[in-house]
Amino acid sequence: MHIREAISARLDGEPLGVDPDALDAHLASCAECRAFAASAGELHSAMRLAPAPEIPDLTPGILAAIGAESTRDDTQLALRWILAIVALVQIAIAVPALVLGTDAGLPVHTARHLGSFDVALAVGFLFAAWRPSRIPGLLPVVVALVACLVGSSLLDVISGNTAALSEAHHVTDFAGLVVVWLLSRPATRQVRLA
Repeated sequence: MHIREAISARLDGEPLGVDPDALDAHLASCAECRAFAASAGELHSAMRLAPAPEIPDLTPGILAAIGAESTRDDTQLALRWILAIVALVQIAIAVPALVLGTDAGLPVHTARHLGSFDVALAVGFLFAAWRPSRIPGLLPVVVALVACLVGSSLLDVISGNTAALSEAHHVTDFAGLVVVWLLSRPATRQVRLA
């Protein structure tokens, strides 16, 4: 029995537990143990050298996914820069109202309040451009503020309380909202590798 264990140990690369020369001498003289060694060797080879399962070539799908991610990253970066530029324009437009208190003939206090809202919105845009992961928390506030600013401006223009040209600066509010919304959208495409 210890000979068969030694034969199995030799196949597995383990210590034989017997002298290797004694094992070889026994195998030379014992037909039954030689048959066992041959059978065990065939089984050992069959178990270790099984054919590998066929794997489909995933290279085209992977390369396409990498290219699509790169395009999405480029688009996101471009949108962030656009949003930062919109925010800086917004601040430049708001500074006269905020600092000087001048805005279409409004009382100084009211002009400064409106300038404060515009600067606050611009800071929100800058923050969204810097940290797009925070946009979901900012989006409801931006939507409400822009809807109120643009909506009230439209009402004033329609009712004749102000000229359309004097309300044109709200285009930056709306443009910023559009860019924030685009940045907030999750990737909807599914990458297929098969």
